[in-house]
Amino acid sequence: MRLDVVVAPDCRGCDEARAVAGQIQRRFPDLFVNVIELNGQRPPVTVVATPTYLLDGSVISLGNPRVGDLIQTIERHAISSTSECH
Repeated sequence: MRLDVVVAPDCRGCDEARAVAGQIQRRFPDLFVNVIELNGQRPPVTVVATPTYLLDGSVISLGNPRVGDLIQTIERHAISSTSECH
């Protein structure tokens, strides 16, 4: 699984998003957490604002979610991904 957190230098909530990404990486060491810093380049096609959180390419949050909600979303996704493999 992969969590992308898209941030920008002039984004007011992006410092918090970077911190949340670090918390999630510590909580889920096997999850690939990627902070995408937009420095003038175009964002991924599904991103319309920063911060945006994408789990395996799907937008799961525009803006910063509560960490507990994000953890639940990741855990549910992990369970559904595992059950699809069997």
